[in-house]
Amino acid sequence: MDEYTDRAYVSRYGAAEFGLQVMREGVPGDADSPVTATLLRDGEAPTEVFSRAAEHPGAGEYLVRLTSRETATPGPYVLVWTYTVAGVDEEWRVWLEVGKSAPSYDILAEPMKNIIETTWTRFSDLFDFATEGPHLQTYIQSNFGRNRLAQLLRIAVGRLNTVAQPFQTYTIDGDGGASFPVERWGPLLESALYVECLRHLIRSYVEQPEVQSGSGVSRLDRRDYMDRWSEVLGTEEPVLKQQLEVFKISNMGLGRARVLVSGGVFGRWGPTRLPLSHAARPRYMTRMY
Repeated sequence: MDEYTDRAYVSRYGAAEFGLQVMREGVPGDADSPVTATLLRDGEAPTEVFSRAAEHPGAGEYLVRLTSRETATPGPYVLVWTYTVAGVDEEWRVWLEVGKSAPSYDILAEPMKNIIETTWTRFSDLFDFATEGPHLQTYIQSNFGRNRLAQLLRIAVGRLNTVAQPFQTYTIDGDGGASFPVERWGPLLESALYVECLRHLIRSYVEQPEVQSGSGVSRLDRRDYMDRWSEVLGTEEPVLKQQLEVFKISNMGLGRARVLVSGGVFGRWGPTRLPLSHAARPRYMTRMY
């Protein structure tokens, strides 16, 4: 098992879809025969969850849908596509992670899920956890994951709406207001969510107890994680502030700047005998041949 491979995320009991595009001579084309999709529970001895023919919705397109029963057990998985093109056997693998049940994440539209995934990537290479993400996940009472990020996303959008003029009413799902314009302002939302995650981590480490030693048992001291995350927050907030200023100014309805041309305010027939009227007269350009 390659436990350190980046994995596509599926929440427990989530109904996910995965697709394969087959290309022949640079254009979409069908495989020689039906494409087979096999889901394996990843490990030293992989176990098969299912193996079935993929759906074939279009030229060169193949699709497999995972049911809630097939994603009922959290853990690492690998989806194996096997097919034949021009008589040559081919294989493609997609590594998956079935995580905790995440209803707040599951109901989001795909653009919002992408915001969460790009934000999660910023935590992917932290040192003190076996696979990816902050050490906070080690504790049973902690629920730091995609579902928590989905909840923090709502807070982030609310902060963007209210932190400065003009007041706005964007939402993450279109309920009670227009959905946040991810296509145009996605980088801003990523920064806002990342900053909210940093604040959440700082709050979460507030109650770390001191090291207690005795009877040969000791506990690692991670209280300074709060200070370290505070330092990271201090470097990220100025970036968010700059992005937020551009966002708010663009939503003030100030219009676009215009430049007066062809003779200033009086056009070509500006006055010639008024005091200081030379400033209002057009400037003629002469070309000599």
